[in-house]
Amino acid sequence: MQEGNAPARCVLDIRAESGETPVWSLAEQKLFWVDQEAHRLNAFDPACGSNESWQMPAHVSSFALRGAGEPVVVALRTGLFDFDRASGTLAPVAAPPPYPVETHRFNDGRCDRQGRYLIGSVDLSYFQTGVAGRAAVYRLDGGGLAEVIGDITCSNGMAFSPDGRIMYLADSPAGRVYAFDYDIATGTPSNRRVFTERDRGDGIFDGAEVDAEGCYWVCLLMKGAVARYMPDGRLDREIAVPVLQPTKVAFGGPELATLYLTSAAHRHLPGDQPLGRHAGGLFAIETGVQGIEEAKYRF
Repeated sequence: MQEGNAPARCVLDIRAESGETPVWSLAEQKLFWVDQEAHRLNAFDPACGSNESWQMPAHVSSFALRGAGEPVVVALRTGLFDFDRASGTLAPVAAPPPYPVETHRFNDGRCDRQGRYLIGSVDLSYFQTGVAGRAAVYRLDGGGLAEVIGDITCSNGMAFSPDGRIMYLADSPAGRVYAFDYDIATGTPSNRRVFTERDRGDGIFDGAEVDAEGCYWVCLLMKGAVARYMPDGRLDREIAVPVLQPTKVAFGGPELATLYLTSAAHRHLPGDQPLGRHAGGLFAIETGVQGIEEAKYRF
């Protein structure tokens, strides 16, 4: 394993409470992302350094882009909605799953290579009760919202191999990233197995991305680092970042060669470690690796 030395530069010092879910739009040349706790969808333009923001009426965990100017599917605590950026209106797409809304909500999500939207959930009561495995992953397509993975506590790190036939999913409290065989015809994961694991004291798996070489990049919350794993699960490198709570990565830029990183200014776990001067900011890292264009929602 090599230590990465590519510096992470802060490109937007915005102090987001919980920056998450960066997605690069090639058509608009902007990085879309959310501040979950502040209930805001954002679009950052690196060409001029500006950030446009839209207030949501509830906690927003992730989203799925369609074409430029088309409505964005947003996963709110109250359900899934089409959000029209021009008018600021929301149109219902699907109700939340039949889980207790007092303890559960959507968390990490993204589109598969075929354009289905998969959204994981988190059971917030785990952090008081210690009872694991009561969250799930759901799929949104033309057939509505359906559960496709169960026995998860806090869904994170969702990503797909370049050919779309392997799905990755982290369960943060378990300290594991799982791999699944993924049926691209039906959007069904199977054959769950451990891809990699790590002691939580050495970083907590958070948001992730897969590059054009099929390697898995994942944020290490509470360690201030981003790790790259080879397709066989071997750790390739770690890159230190100047914030304690990096949350998710996405490749962007005209050639998809810049690794963008969101972070959190709200302390996720108890402790006295410094969060970093630019905690909650957006960062960019030149890794020498290219990414893959994020699929658009097509249903």
